[in-house]
Amino acid sequence: MKIRWTHIGIALLLGGMAFLLIREIWSQKGIDQGLYDFAVGDTSAITRIVIWDKSPDTVVLTRTSGSQWLVNGTYIARHDAIEVILETLYRVRLRNFPQAAAQNTILTGMATYGKRVEVYQGDEQVKAFTVGTETPDMLGTYMLMEGYETPVATYLPGFNGYLSSRFFLREDLWRTRELWPSQDEIVTVSFLYPDAEHFALRKEGVEFSLTRGQEEGIQGDPMACQALIKGIRQVQYEGMIIPSDLAWAKQDSIAASKPVAQIAVQYTDGSSATLSLYPVPGGPDILDENGQPQEFDPDRFYGILSDGRFVLAQRYGLQHVLKSFEAFLP
Repeated sequence: MKIRWTHIGIALLLGGMAFLLIREIWSQKGIDQGLYDFAVGDTSAITRIVIWDKSPDTVVLTRTSGSQWLVNGTYIARHDAIEVILETLYRVRLRNFPQAAAQNTILTGMATYGKRVEVYQGDEQVKAFTVGTETPDMLGTYMLMEGYETPVATYLPGFNGYLSSRFFLREDLWRTRELWPSQDEIVTVSFLYPDAEHFALRKEGVEFSLTRGQEEGIQGDPMACQALIKGIRQVQYEGMIIPSDLAWAKQDSIAASKPVAQIAVQYTDGSSATLSLYPVPGGPDILDENGQPQEFDPDRFYGILSDGRFVLAQRYGLQHVLKSFEAFLP
């Protein structure tokens, strides 16, 4: 009897699923599928994504090769952000059709807050649509396909949330957060600690040598030196400082002050990239072990890079890079 009831339960479940599927098919019968066909089946063929709004702000994401993308034709893009938008374009699906009474309100919101998205494969535009606001339950996003007048609610299967935040426009948020984004082979890393020492590490094949003052050709510990190279390739900053941030107005005075450290990386093609770190002023919430306010934030630095970026970097993130001369000795 127990087995029979189990069989009956499974049959009812399968029957219910079949009913819902048939109802969905019939409900969409006669509806132009182009109205809600936002997904791109082959995201590996996408070469360019353009996002803009009426502010007007525009961001152009261009694939250069493989997984490498540029922001506005100049800056290396964040790999994780690119992966998110490509996943969204691949998986986005129709959630439901809004009630007719709500369509004017939805379209008005799109006209004010909507973001236009254009997707290209080569020179061909394969998708063009407007991303609007979220649905009242915050689990869907209104979108409007180019050439249509009816908005629809969309979602990602298995994801609870809205999608509009994935189509952002700020250039600094699209740019990679890697302090040294170049993929060229590193030849030399130079360290300058104004209050301590100045030394350099040079990579020659699989061997490393150190230079400090008049001392040259000092053998470096391979494991420690390799860890440094890996750390340089992986280290990222916390966030970019932009004109709307209070620290932006202090950039010149910060650059004129004494740095905590300066690190220069030179590559095989002769190019180089430098990072200068400066102390961040403390505040009433930054206390020492005695409960007294500290003059400087012990966990963060201002960073000025040779490519013009002004960033906030964490000491924790730099722990594998900010090393002393002795750390590289055998």
